[in-house]
Amino acid sequence: MLKSIIKIILCLCLTQSYTQDKGILWTVAWSPNGNFIAVGGDQGDLKIFSGKTFKLLKTFPVKDVILSRLKWHPFQNKLAVITQSSTFKAKILDLDSEEWTNLKGLKNSFRGLDWNYNGTLLAVSEFEDFVSVFDVNGKLVSRFRADKKGVAGLDWHPKKNVLVTVGSEIGVFNHLGDTLNMFKPRSEEVILLCLEWHKSGNYFAVGDYGDLEKAENKRVQFWNAKGKKLKEIVGGVVEYRNLRWNKNGKKLATASDALRIWNKKGTLCVESKSTDDYLWGIDWSPDGNYIVTSNSKGKIVIWTKTAEKVLELQY
Repeated sequence: MLKSIIKIILCLCLTQSYTQDKGILWTVAWSPNGNFIAVGGDQGDLKIFSGKTFKLLKTFPVKDVILSRLKWHPFQNKLAVITQSSTFKAKILDLDSEEWTNLKGLKNSFRGLDWNYNGTLLAVSEFEDFVSVFDVNGKLVSRFRADKKGVAGLDWHPKKNVLVTVGSEIGVFNHLGDTLNMFKPRSEEVILLCLEWHKSGNYFAVGDYGDLEKAENKRVQFWNAKGKKLKEIVGGVVEYRNLRWNKNGKKLATASDALRIWNKKGTLCVESKSTDDYLWGIDWSPDGNYIVTSNSKGKIVIWTKTAEKVLELQY
């Protein structure tokens, strides 16, 4: 029963509706070379903007699916895409040839998606508790159960093939699925939605939905792979849906009811005005001068590194 409840809430986190015209934009990703910004969500289109002029460059129609996560390859002009669909599932798009690569053996797909540090492996979370790992050509390398109640997010270590997953708990695995550690972040039942390793590889940040019973006490926590909690940040009107470290690891940006920017010790530096345009996607420009967000009302906003709004992109 508890497993079913958690899965329902995880789905609601991705499919709840707000008063809006354009639909929710779940995910946004700035390419490592700074040239492109990719955006997707309810609309059924993957759109590529210039990371320099912010003009729309290309639209890739993806019909009848929710694009839930996008991740650029660390060195190549390739974009991994994951959806909530039994047909499209997850694929790799080569931006140079505009060709899609299917991921062989993928049963279904959900929200977790990440390339490893050298771009040779791609991890994908499946809705039924599993994680699948593929090579850059889409060939299955391994598949393993990571969280018996569902995997909402995952992230590779920045220097080695160690993967952390979040859902009902935090799991640490190697690329073959061997369990290195597994622990609960809080005494009460909770749903974790997002995480990212700090650039040092010494610890990672996780963001959650709040406790399972009341959806209260939303938190961001810092953990190391041994299961030691280094920092806990309490607060937020809505769940922490996504978070990203900047390139040098000095600042962490979080997406919730507002854009918040923290230092590497977890001290709040600045936050934007809180509104009902709740944020979903978030990413830094490679030079660390800008942040891009996408939100519940279909808006894409470019911010300065001090959370000042620069402009809104037309989706």
